[in-house]
Amino acid sequence: MTVHERVDVLVVEDNDSERGSIVETLQSSIHHGNIVAVNDGPEALDFLFSRGNWTDRLGEESPRLVLLDLEMPGEDGFSVLGQIRSLEASEDSLDLIPVVIFTSSHQSDDVRKSYRCGANSYIIKPLSFPDFQAVVETVGQYWITHNRGAN
Repeated sequence: MTVHERVDVLVVEDNDSERGSIVETLQSSIHHGNIVAVNDGPEALDFLFSRGNWTDRLGEESPRLVLLDLEMPGEDGFSVLGQIRSLEASEDSLDLIPVVIFTSSHQSDDVRKSYRCGANSYIIKPLSFPDFQAVVETVGQYWITHNRGAN
């Protein structure tokens, strides 16, 4: 896959229907936004570090936001977040990207661990579809439209 323009949001979500809903909602709420979605942690890291199927991104800017699910098979969101915030990442300015955890976990240990690992926000996915869409729209508009990023 090739991305030749600035990526505004990288969505990391293993659930196909949730990933599709997130992307669709962000595209309609962030006008002219470029959204890339991947379905697992290893693909997210390949995208961010321009490896594997994403080597054509080498030298391109980092996304302005990562929307990251915690609960994924294989490499979970904590591992992805840790690697984004690692020393290797800081050389690529990945440590400046806002990372919003978007998960169904209500566990207070997950919240604490997310912030300790460098998350900028922790949002629990609403159960109703209209609330889910409203939260995604609000998150996208805040981080992309209103927030002034460091990168």
